[in-house]
Amino acid sequence: MKSIIPNNKNMMKVICTVFFIFIIVFSSCKKFVAIPPPQNQVVTATAFASDQSATSAIAGLYSQIMQTNLLMLNGAMSLFPALSADELYNTSPSPMITPFTNNAISPNDFFTINNRIWRWGYNYIYQANACIEGIARSSGISPAVKNQLTGEVKVVRALCYFYLVNLFGDVPLETTTDYRLNATMPRTSSEKIYQQIISDLSDAQMLLGTNLSVGHTIPDKWTATALLARVYLYQQNWQLAETLSSAVIDSGGYQLESDLNQVFLSTSTGTIWQLAPVAPFFNTAEGYTFIPASNRVKPAYALTPYFLNAFENGDLRKADWTDSVTIGGSTYYYPYKYKVRSGSVKTEYNIVLRLAEQYLIRAEARAHQNNINGAVSDLNIIRQRAGLPPLSDKMNQTECLKAVLKERQTELFAEWGHRWFDLKRTGEVDSVLGAEKSGWKPAAALYPIPFSQLEANPSLTQNPGY
Repeated sequence: MKSIIPNNKNMMKVICTVFFIFIIVFSSCKKFVAIPPPQNQVVTATAFASDQSATSAIAGLYSQIMQTNLLMLNGAMSLFPALSADELYNTSPSPMITPFTNNAISPNDFFTINNRIWRWGYNYIYQANACIEGIARSSGISPAVKNQLTGEVKVVRALCYFYLVNLFGDVPLETTTDYRLNATMPRTSSEKIYQQIISDLSDAQMLLGTNLSVGHTIPDKWTATALLARVYLYQQNWQLAETLSSAVIDSGGYQLESDLNQVFLSTSTGTIWQLAPVAPFFNTAEGYTFIPASNRVKPAYALTPYFLNAFENGDLRKADWTDSVTIGGSTYYYPYKYKVRSGSVKTEYNIVLRLAEQYLIRAEARAHQNNINGAVSDLNIIRQRAGLPPLSDKMNQTECLKAVLKERQTELFAEWGHRWFDLKRTGEVDSVLGAEKSGWKPAAALYPIPFSQLEANPSLTQNPGY
């Protein structure tokens, strides 16, 4: 199926529609969704009247995501979990940021970043639910476009729930726009949240075609498959994690860039899914956030000495994916995967999924199945690009899994929360952060449920330790 790309006029109509939905959603501080059903039906009917308007509506959802800088899916997951882990620290004290670095997030302030992450996560989920319902009810959308757009939105919803469940643990499972249900929804077990994620991504695999968009800016079958491979890895379903990551690797649609400086360009052959920037004079939130404004000022966030020591001698990723500036006799290293801080020419997009992660997923899945040769083979593909010597396959399972985690640390740093989640899912978070951070408490492995949400919804309960 050929993808339908909305023109600028239609895009503006859709952005207005999405903004209108957003205003309705947040018009009440006491309830997450306070939208009268008749208004919702009018908005839905308008946005999903035809193939073109429906496609524009989904494009508007992507646009909304990319306009909300550092509030959930646009840069936030590359920054705040990295502060919570052992990758980054803020170079100047900040009442908003320091709690992430110190693992002492307060649930009490309505204006905290933690609260914004929760609110925007559920805002995107609400918009996704509205799109799914609107597409299903529409009689003006062709079956092929219905399948494509429903699959796209289910990928977005699955991605949001993946991050919410890994940040907060048990969270409300909202799959409808009915504010009466959502306003009193209790927390749902992480197991059931993952079941919903798997269901959404499995549906998307069947609904979506392959290679539908130039530049991989629209989710396709391989997007759903790649994210599902990650989900199965987190669920310790090693066989399916290997099977699905192999499917992506063997699809022929992606190739590892041999030059590390090409990996995060919008034209990278290793990109599975990326989000196009929409703000003027702006490429990615990561580039703008991590790169200092000039060589005369320190970066807002610097890489920790602990993380920098993880690089082996000669690792090209340290040379190409980090940079430094010396201010007042102190040298600060910062992430330099994205190399454009600002500019009107869009050369870098926000890469959500890339091929290298699939090799690392498969390596870990193979190691857990005691396929050491296969795991090491995958690791060496990543290491070769980094200019490192190959690992020997003469290692035991424990040594191999340790090598996988280390390779993930140096390949996926400051990207989408990988390190924070890896430490937690492998059971290493207490030992690693207990040694690196004074005052570390195991309860900090989950972010607190924002107090404003507990106040608005009496069915919610707080995470232990807060």
